[in-house]
Amino acid sequence: MQYESILLELMSRIKTLEKEQIVLQEKVDALMNPSCKDFSFQESEVSENVHPGPKSYLKMTEEMMEMCYMAGKKLYSDEKLNIGILADEISTKTGMNRSSAVMYIYVVDCMLKGNVYKRAISTKATEKYFKEIYEEYGKSGLCNALQATREHIRYRKNLGHTVEGLVTLCVQYEMYLD
Repeated sequence: MQYESILLELMSRIKTLEKEQIVLQEKVDALMNPSCKDFSFQESEVSENVHPGPKSYLKMTEEMMEMCYMAGKKLYSDEKLNIGILADEISTKTGMNRSSAVMYIYVVDCMLKGNVYKRAISTKATEKYFKEIYEEYGKSGLCNALQATREHIRYRKNLGHTVEGLVTLCVQYEMYLD
């Protein structure tokens, strides 16, 4: 009986380590091989101005998601912009983790271009971005966002992640294309 509890504890720890390894691999992939064409940032841009100290995780707010969306649109329309500077502004104004801001901005840019993104964002943010893109860019914009997300789903499935929420969301928004 005691061995069962030890085994369960070890299995739980292994599961946690596997999840952490996947997250780290995604971050490395995003840094080393950004999938959006014409999207690039230097490693120094991602690591500069990182505030040292204990990690604290803030719940993603509507304001954070909206600011990332606006920054992603800016990046999409002007490739010369520095994603690190955009993320710094969001981090300073909202307290959002800078790395998270970089990734959310990156995802919006990829959605608008119709290119696969390899960093997971919340389903809530994905839905918000689909809605905003449809309202601002119409069917063609939504088509690009859905294409990027479908590619993201394939990528995540290959890593062994469950993506049912994203699949449902895509099916729901594909109805707007009819």
